[in-house]
Amino acid sequence: MSDPLLQLDPLQRLISAYAKGPDRYRYALVFALDSRLADIIRSTSETLIGQMRLTWWRDILTTPIAQRPTGEPLVALINQAEERGGDPDRLQTLLEGWEYLLEDFPWTADEFDNYAQKRGEGLFAFAYGDDKNLNEAQLSGARAWALWDFARHCSDESMRDQAFQKCRASLEKQERPDFDRSGRPLSILCKLAADDVNKAALTADLYRPGVASKIIWHGVTGC
Repeated sequence: MSDPLLQLDPLQRLISAYAKGPDRYRYALVFALDSRLADIIRSTSETLIGQMRLTWWRDILTTPIAQRPTGEPLVALINQAEERGGDPDRLQTLLEGWEYLLEDFPWTADEFDNYAQKRGEGLFAFAYGDDKNLNEAQLSGARAWALWDFARHCSDESMRDQAFQKCRASLEKQERPDFDRSGRPLSILCKLAADDVNKAALTADLYRPGVASKIIWHGVTGC
């Protein structure tokens, strides 16, 4: 499954490189799908149209492989992952997280929590593998990452600040999540969020040598 790497941004490619060989296809797929869903939200001005486009992907995930349309590379990758034992329900959870982005701002605390739970836990659970269950610290890290990523991309100042504060609260109430070697890319995501929380500011540009150095060091050492 090398093709989805071509659809990832440089940061995702670098992070994916620290997955173990047998696990790399899951990371490539879940990052590619997450990016595709983000593109839908960014390019949607009408809620109904956005919901229809997300529903198309929900239908893909709930339809038997033999009945899915052909010609869409990402669908082919989902099929391959499912044939290898990947759980499409976890990808559905990721999609449900993105559906919250169709809701009007401002959000309630519950909407923030539901978004973080669905998107963060869906992505982390699928990437980590069907033979593993996330513990509470890992779940908290997943939710914190989703809130951090939301804050990085949100243009609404109030919503951005609320998401970042909730990210901080999620990290502070749990010990640092510990992942085995197959979860190293997830550990990197948690570290990026934690670093911003520690300095109480969002990193404006992740595409810098200093950030890459941190990712490489943590990818190699886990520290």
